[in-house]
Amino acid sequence: MDEIDRKLITLLQANGKKTLQELSEEIGKPKTTLAARIKKLENDGVIIGYKAVVNPFALGYKLLAFVLVSVRRGAAPKEAKPLQLEVAEKVLAECNGEGGLPYVEEAYVITGPYDLLFKVWSRDIKQLSTFLVTYLASNPDIQRTETLIVLEIVDDWRRRVMPPATTG
Repeated sequence: MDEIDRKLITLLQANGKKTLQELSEEIGKPKTTLAARIKKLENDGVIIGYKAVVNPFALGYKLLAFVLVSVRRGAAPKEAKPLQLEVAEKVLAECNGEGGLPYVEEAYVITGPYDLLFKVWSRDIKQLSTFLVTYLASNPDIQRTETLIVLEIVDDWRRRVMPPATTG
């Protein structure tokens, strides 16, 4: 990845709707060159997609929480998925903002005293409470949880541009 690729990535993160003409003018390279580089970045998995970035508050979500989850310990069959992954995938699939459950935007398998971290958007405290007290508590693979409610968002991925790491 060279300086042109890094500029492309930075510009497209800031505005994925930029035209090849606009990119060409800002970077100073021909449109055909940039189109080929973008295609290569996509094929290499550097650029993984394009989508509209929405404001969760504008969609009716009023509460953001991070939920730490401890999963039951036990030996899984050799070819089975780790239990942490199974639990995380189930929560992501079922908690899509419908049916009274909140929207789980992100899930991570983590180190430390907990196994999973969920980023949870709720319409209100009642919906978050249902998620914690009814939904998660009914899963026999979940041993305990800890919930952190966000009071103020200082910044998040929706507003930030990740600079490509440089080598050397």
